[in-house]
Amino acid sequence: MSDARIWLHTDRDGTRRVVDPEDVYWLEAHRGDTYVRFRGRKRIKDLRPLARVAAAFAPHGFARVHNNHAVNLRRVIEVRRRTPRDYELRLEPPVNRVLRIGRQYLPTLEDFFS
Repeated sequence: MSDARIWLHTDRDGTRRVVDPEDVYWLEAHRGDTYVRFRGRKRIKDLRPLARVAAAFAPHGFARVHNNHAVNLRRVIEVRRRTPRDYELRLEPPVNRVLRIGRQYLPTLEDFFS
């Protein structure tokens, strides 16, 4: 585990859980909560909305790419055009997850990868 750690709010009773941002591939919004996604099927639910969780991860190389997703930019291996106006990205193996990129978030990715 690296020196950087982030505390997740995992239970309404105040339980917190620490994660290393390097181990996280992406963050996913779901009904007002956020799932912190790792390799494989493992995930941890944080009770805060994606905007708050993504802000905590931002200093560690994460960026919003869609209203429902933020990604670890170091885990992105491909950005490609889906249609003439839409883009998507693919995360590195073993995850290989493909996520849509919201148009308003494309400039952030272009800045990072240029």
